[in-house]
Amino acid sequence: MNKKSFIILRKTAALLLILFFVFGFNFPFVLKNSQAAAVSSLNGQYTVKLKSAADFASLLGLSGSIKRLFIGSSSPVFQNIYSFNSNFSLSDLKNSLSNKYEYLEPVGQTVAAQVVVNDPGFTSDSQNIDKEWGIVKTGFNQAWEKTVGSRNNIVAVIDTGVDETHEDLKSINYVPGFNFISNQAIGIGSNSDDNGHGTLVAGVLGATANNGIGVVGTNWNISLMPIKALDSMGKGDANTIAQAIVWATDNGVQFINLSVGGVGFGHDTTLANAISYAFNKNVLLVAAAGNDTNTTGQSLDQNPIFPVCDDNNYNMIIGVVATDQNDLKADFSNYGRNCIDVTAPGKRILSTINFDPLTKKSSPNSYAYASGTSMAVPFVVGEAALIKAVYPTATNIQIRDRIISTAYPVDSANLSQCGGASCQGLLGAGRIDVLKSLQSVISQNFSEGDLVKATDLGVVYQILGGQKRLISSFVFNQRFSSTPLKYAVSTQLSGYPEGPYVTPNDNTLIKIDTEPDVYMVVSGQKMPITYQVFQERKYNFSNVNTLSFAEVASWPTGSFLPPLEGTLIKTYNNKTVYWVIGQALHAINFGFYMDRGLNIFPIMLAPDSDIKSFAAGEPYIK
Repeated sequence: MNKKSFIILRKTAALLLILFFVFGFNFPFVLKNSQAAAVSSLNGQYTVKLKSAADFASLLGLSGSIKRLFIGSSSPVFQNIYSFNSNFSLSDLKNSLSNKYEYLEPVGQTVAAQVVVNDPGFTSDSQNIDKEWGIVKTGFNQAWEKTVGSRNNIVAVIDTGVDETHEDLKSINYVPGFNFISNQAIGIGSNSDDNGHGTLVAGVLGATANNGIGVVGTNWNISLMPIKALDSMGKGDANTIAQAIVWATDNGVQFINLSVGGVGFGHDTTLANAISYAFNKNVLLVAAAGNDTNTTGQSLDQNPIFPVCDDNNYNMIIGVVATDQNDLKADFSNYGRNCIDVTAPGKRILSTINFDPLTKKSSPNSYAYASGTSMAVPFVVGEAALIKAVYPTATNIQIRDRIISTAYPVDSANLSQCGGASCQGLLGAGRIDVLKSLQSVISQNFSEGDLVKATDLGVVYQILGGQKRLISSFVFNQRFSSTPLKYAVSTQLSGYPEGPYVTPNDNTLIKIDTEPDVYMVVSGQKMPITYQVFQERKYNFSNVNTLSFAEVASWPTGSFLPPLEGTLIKTYNNKTVYWVIGQALHAINFGFYMDRGLNIFPIMLAPDSDIKSFAAGEPYIK
């Protein structure tokens, strides 16, 4: 689970909380939902339609500046119309112009309708970090004029559970979930969260609007499916997350919120297969970039974490970086070109909570400020649910591409936030823009999988996963030599963020020209190969392809390529023996070793560091 920080507003201090909201925030607000655009007069500005062009001289001396309107129109309806400023009152102007005009009116200013709710934590100020600044920063309050969501959209919150009894969450529409820790169903109206993290996520997604308490979620109408895959300490494993993804998919969700991940989640075939299963069933998955280094975050290109980087080379997961109210990458947030698609608010986010992370005690009906990429994920899931509410037939790919293509670029604001250097190209397409993503027409010139040659640059891209991915000459000759091309100039591709290079075919052996390390390409990742495994698999250096540093560095590094299936392996200094089954190393005890008759087979020896770098499976014990 991601590390995070909390400032909790405890229910035990309810009186202080109420006084703070009432007197500190000047509440209550007034709801103006679905209000028609208001029109108000701007004093001193007028529009006049004169009966004749010859009457124009009559305006001179009555106004400070005059502007003729509809110059290009030949229609009599729009002839001789002028806008002007004047210090005279409307009645004085009418008297002065006498019968020389057809109409004379004050200019009205149209003000776009605003949705304002009466929840104390809501704000229309994106700089007010003491309230829900992230809602307005991302444009949800404007998007609510178009839709407030739909209960037909079901989001699986795979987390520590959700407190459905919380005062600000009990009105949400829930569907039955599952607790993978206790292996029991989660009934509607129950509290399955013994940590608080999942309840924080649920608050960002769907806290009740206009109930006069707490906060408001990104969607006023939404259905949540609580799935408990993390224990009371916020810990879990890849197998449980995989089970949760498959269960949610089989039970009808359209979206999966994965505010989980970190260095403890290595690349896992079962998890990758679960993600692929959900994606191919038209489910949209969104995952956190992670908070693995509190000072600067880390590059996921160099140190990928999962599940955010487990996109199976088809961008099956929208990866989210956390930013603050100024669009600066939060200091704790990871970043990278490969696994990141967008940014969203993730610093000092006010939401619902039911558990005090400091005292480890229950704190019902409470609220907290939380920071972490975990909090950025539900903003993106909330955007996806609103898109689905407006366009119910949209596929997960279409929704993903809308989110990415309409994001607001923030690279220019982040000149030193990525390891002390520029974040150029490392924050995906930028901060989500919810209102823009709901536009009826979003111009995308190409389809998923198209090969497009940018004629002004002389390079070929593949449109894949909502990104444009460069194709090197080696990969083009290996994979696409007979594939037809489309042609464009680079400006026509500007709506697509630049992703990693397109990878060679699976099982291709590669290396960088300046380094000795050899890798095998598997599912969009490069898997390092140890000398022992290279020898055991009878690979030949004449079959290793040398590629550029930029190309190879753009692909995430997976776990070490394992020895052949059935191989026994141990370190030089440790007695533990591992059995390679299903591309993973399973520790076995002596009883299992003897019972299966494995004692007749040779054991491969490897350095301690190598053992730790292979994918790990469950121990086999007798």
